[in-house]
Formats: sequence, structure tokens, C-alpha cells
Amino acid sequence: MTKSTLTKPLVSTSTISCPRILIITSCTGKKLHNPTNQLTIEDFKDTERLRERTQSLSEFSCPSGEMYTGLQHLRLMEGVDILRSLPPFAKRLEEKADALYETLRERGLATATLSHFGKEAVDVKIISAGYGLIPEDKAIVPYSVTFNWMKNDEVYSWGNYLRIHEDFQQEIVGYDLIFVLLGDKYLRTLRLPVETHSHQSFIFFASNKSINYIDSGNAKLLTLTLSNKSASRFSCALVGLKGHLLKLIATEVSRDPHLLESIYNNPETLEELLNKQPNPLELPLGISFSTEITLNFQNKSHRKSKYTEEDLCSILKLPVAVNQHLKMQYFIPEWDDKVDAEYDFLQDKFSPNRKAYKDDIYAHEEKIYEKPNYDGILVSKIVVDKRKSKRNDIEAAGGIQKYLKFSGEIMGDCGAFGYIKQPEPPYNTIEILDYYQRLGFHYGVSIDHLIVGPFAQPGIREERYDLTLRNAEEFISKHQKFGYTFTPIGVAQGWSPETYAEAVKKLVEMGYDYIAIGGVARTPTIEILEILKEVYQHLTPKTRLHLFGVGRIDALPYFRHLGVTSFDSASPLRKAWFDAVENYHTLSGKAYAAVRIPFVDKQSQRIKHLLSSGYERETLKQLEQEALKAIREYDKGNISLDESLKKLLAYDELLELPRDGIVNPTAKARRLRQHTQLYRELLEVKPWQECECKICQNPDWKVETIIFRGNDRNRRRGFHNTYVFYKRFQQFLNAENCNIDSTKE
Repeated sequence: MTKSTLTKPLVSTSTISCPRILIITSCTGKKLHNPTNQLTIEDFKDTERLRERTQSLSEFSCPSGEMYTGLQHLRLMEGVDILRSLPPFAKRLEEKADALYETLRERGLATATLSHFGKEAVDVKIISAGYGLIPEDKAIVPYSVTFNWMKNDEVYSWGNYLRIHEDFQQEIVGYDLIFVLLGDKYLRTLRLPVETHSHQSFIFFASNKSINYIDSGNAKLLTLTLSNKSASRFSCALVGLKGHLLKLIATEVSRDPHLLESIYNNPETLEELLNKQPNPLELPLGISFSTEITLNFQNKSHRKSKYTEEDLCSILKLPVAVNQHLKMQYFIPEWDDKVDAEYDFLQDKFSPNRKAYKDDIYAHEEKIYEKPNYDGILVSKIVVDKRKSKRNDIEAAGGIQKYLKFSGEIMGDCGAFGYIKQPEPPYNTIEILDYYQRLGFHYGVSIDHLIVGPFAQPGIREERYDLTLRNAEEFISKHQKFGYTFTPIGVAQGWSPETYAEAVKKLVEMGYDYIAIGGVARTPTIEILEILKEVYQHLTPKTRLHLFGVGRIDALPYFRHLGVTSFDSASPLRKAWFDAVENYHTLSGKAYAAVRIPFVDKQSQRIKHLLSSGYERETLKQLEQEALKAIREYDKGNISLDESLKKLLAYDELLELPRDGIVNPTAKARRLRQHTQLYRELLEVKPWQECECKICQNPDWKVETIIFRGNDRNRRRGFHNTYVFYKRFQQFLNAENCNIDSTKE
């Protein structure tokens, strides 16, 4: 394959050309073949041993591009196939480009070899933790080695052994546009910078913590930082987001062949393109949706549906679900989310003689909120079993309701996510029935097995589907036979709208009045709607329908119309400390970034590096305390916004120091600009002063809630977010009731 080397910018803006593309991606743990005797790292250390072991696994040998079946790789290769599949329109452009190029070449105005779409338009190289940097057509056998589980020094050592840095330097020669889709550990193996040229453009897909390892040398550079928020934005699991975005870019290029040239000349074009991509489903409580979404279920890989505003409106034109008279409820999952009620924020000290599991309190207890901000609590057995003493504590308290000190309804499930990798659930039906009854649950969920990811492959999914239904049938049969008093809930698992609908139909026939849809927590909303459109046809007037792990308030009008009567989600709570920027929520739907003021004394990894890099503890402690004082004094109106912001950023700026202690000035400046903007926005609005919830109104807590610092602040902020979520949920229900009443009139 002949590679082109562009030695100068494109000769004319009218030239239609396709820069030569190289994609660098990583191996995945999920592989096409999974024998028990896969290669190990020890095999790769010995050439003769590797040869012998490879021979013993020869029946599993295949090209690396086919071996990896992780979500990122699959989506990436779909994008590559799009780029290599030249549509007729692009082909005509290519023919015109060839003619134009020949004219320019004859006149001495072009020096580069013009590439085309098709097979030669893009090459894929894969960083394998076993084989090193390899092309997609290299034959390999299954192995069990990954950089992700190595310590940093091991990553550099093994990466050096595999010569990844040297091979990367050699491979990029001759390519014009290089996409790098690597996680943190794999990115480190490149040991950037390498020698690059001004005619090259690099685009890195990376996490926030990886940007300090990125250096494109003389080449043009665009770094797209990805996070959980990005995954939510594009309705894709974070693990597959890089590949998903590459496929999205390829799809756009297939519509406009000029786009690659634009991205090559000005990489920021790509950032603008992605920013303009519509959210898969971003609906206010009314209806506003004007873009098209492609739906592609696993069992119908060739069927694609497009959702438009008209399609969404058509859902509300369907006959309303026959169970519409049943009230809708919100359950919050229980994960020991508790706080010290008497925590001293000024001194940052716990209350005297505190015993966390015994003395800390939940959000629904009177010292936090007088009324719970949820209708019920979901407790997973896998969570109960995680702490050995927890079940004993529940029994000693007199049951789950007294243990949680909660007057509302409590639902129990097995926590299928905890045993997803096991061939069968670790529980039996009688054991679970007795567990629900003994601990006093109001609702108990049958034993299910998740059908997601690699467990949704043909052969595996059918086994789990049948097992889940058999368990449900045994569950309700023995529930009735032995007179258990809690309400049984049957779980429907599936891998398509049709299989979910068939499962619900069978559960109704078994006698279930309460059914839960499982395995959809990370499913795009439009796919959930497709499932519900099939499912709701089998509901009866007394059937309650629960969605596991789906708390998408913007989609409630559609979920409700299609028969959903309850759902659970910890997302509002968890965003308080897991979201990169949207930590503090408001009733308007606007979210703000909490101000990060970490403890010096608790010595996080970054604080340790600051100390080891020569910063005095006393200096850091002073900056920390000045930042805390500044936000408090600003809250009281004693100092200006700019003065407060200056103190906050003086400490915040140091926190850029990455875990390896090496500062990237560009990344540091970018972070400082971002935090300056985010903190200024927060301070200008002072949303905590406008909130009417008990946490924000408490004089000892209010401003502390918007400080990102330790469990007792962060969880209180999570409690506040849950209050906001539940308030918006109630607003939706009230609006719905008003509409129903007006219809009756």
C-alpha cells in the first residue's frame, strides 16, 4: 500500500481530496474466542514459548481486527467500514478530483499523491498489551494481558519491551490525519512526544486525566476530552464512546466528502461538528424534539428506525395504557448513603463518639428532610451481603423498614449486576422468598439474569432469557403455595422489543400484577420507548410496570403514556460527586459546578504529589483555608465576587498537578479557564440562596453544600439534587392530573 506524504498545505481550496487516515486504537478484553488456556504475559516474554503456545491455540487464530469484540472496537470498525465504502456520490467527486489533480500536477502545482475513499483511505493499528502495535490484518490468538490492570511503572516497562513508542513513531510517517482512541494506560505507552510534521493533524479522544500525556509535537492538534457526561450526551456507554464518535464522524463524512479535508486543515471543525450533534433525547416536560435518531437493535441489525418530532408526538396519540389510573412512583436505590447529622463544617470534624453505621442518618430522616424525596427505596441483596454485619443489623432492628427508618414502601431485588459474570445466579427461589419475607419487604423481585453486552450474544441470551422466566414462574408459584405476604414482582429481560414483550406477556399469564423491565439502565431512551410500545399491549388494568435504573425525567410523558408506573434511579444523588461539572441541580433544570476545595490533611494523590514536588504543607493549608473562608465570606456578602474567585482559584490552580507530577502548561491553562468560568457562573447566581430545601436553608450547611469536599458535603448536595428531582417529578404528576381533570370536564 502506497502512503502519501503531504509536504505542504493542500494546493487549492477547490481541490477535492481525501487525506490519508490512520486510526490508533487499543485491544479489548472481550474477544471473539475465549479459550481457558489463553496466552499470558509470561508467554510473550519468551520467543520459543510464544511460538509453541501460539501453535497450540492455532484453531482460534484470526486477524486482530476480527478478534476484538469490545464495544469501542466494534463501533470503530463500523465507522471504518463506512469510510471504506465509497457511495456513488463520493465516487463521482473522486473521479473529478483525480482529473483536477492530474491537471495541477502537470502544471507543477501539486506534489502530493492524492488518496481516495475506499480500502486505502484509512488504516487501523491496534495497541495490543501482548503483541505491541499491530495492524488489523495481523493474525493473533487469544491472550489475557491488559495495560489497564498494571501499575504505572509496569505500563512504561512493558510498553518499552513491546517497543510501542518506536513503532508508533514509524507508523505515523506518511499519514496526514491521525485519530488516537486510547485510554489512560494505553496512551502512556506511546511516551509522547514523537517526531511529527506541520502538515499532519492529530485528533485525540481522551479522558480529562489523560490530557497531560498528549503532545502532538509540530502537528496540528485537537483533543476531545470525554467523560460520563459525554457518554450521556451521545447515549452511549463510556467504554464504547470513542468508537461511537468515530463512527458518527464517518457517517457525516459519507454525507459530505469535503468534511475530511476540512477536519484535516482545521481540526476544530470536528469539535464544532460534534457540538452541533443533537442529543438523542433531550425533552423538557413538554415536547420539543426535531432531530433524527437511528435505532439499531441487536437482533435486527439491518432494520433502522428514525425518530422525529412527529414520531414522538405519535406516541402520545396512541391509546393511553390501560393501567393509567395507577399512580406513578419513584424509588431510590439504597447504597448506605448517609451523613453525620452533627458534622462540624467549620472545624471539619465528625460529631463526638460517632459510629458511622449506627449513628449516621439517611436523607429521609427528620434531621435532614421532614418528608422523604422519594416514594420508596430499592434494596439489592447483593448490597446487603456486601457488608457481613448488615443483614444481622437489619434483623436486629426488626426488619428492613425499621433499619432504614423509612415509613414508605421498600422493594427488594437480587442485584443482578453483582453476579452478571456468573453462569447462573448464586441464589435459589426459596432462599430469596424467605429473605424477602423475613426482612419485611413490601415487594420482592424474582431472580433474573442480565442480558447485556457480551451476555446478549446469541446462545447466551436465550439461556438467560429462559432462566429468568423459569425463575419467575417458580417464584410466583411458591409465593402463592406457601402464603408469603409481600407483593411478588416478575422480571422481564430481553434483547429486542419483541423478546421483552413476549416475556411480559408470559409474566402476565403467570399471574403477576407487578412486572419490572430489567437490563435497560444504559439503553438509549428511544430504544426503551420501542420496547415499551411493544410491552404495553400486554398490560392489564391492574398491571404495574417498573423500569430498573431509568430515572429520565424528560422522558416521563412517554414512559407514563406507555404504562410505566414506577422507576428507580440514584443518578441525581450520585451526580453530586461523580459528574465532572454538573454537581448542584436546580428546579429550572440548570446545573452548576461545585467548587473543589480538597483536604490537605487527608492527602489525596494530587496533594501528595504537591508535597513531594516541593510545596510546603503550611502553604497548601493556608491556601485551602483561605479558599474556604472566601466562599463563606462571599455567601455573607462581606467580600466581592472577584475577590472570592481569586482566592478559590489560587488553590484550585495547583490541583492541576497530575498524578505523575508532570504539568502540561496547555492543559493547566485550559482547566483554569474552565473552572474560572464555571465558578464565576455559580457565584454570580448563588443558587443555594434561592433553594427552599431544608439543606440549603440550614444556616450551618447552606454554602457548604456547594463545596466539593468530603462525604458530608458531597452527599448533602446529593440529597439536595434528589429533592430537586423529586420536586420536578411531582410537578409532572400534578400537570398530568390537571390535564386528566380538564379532559373529564
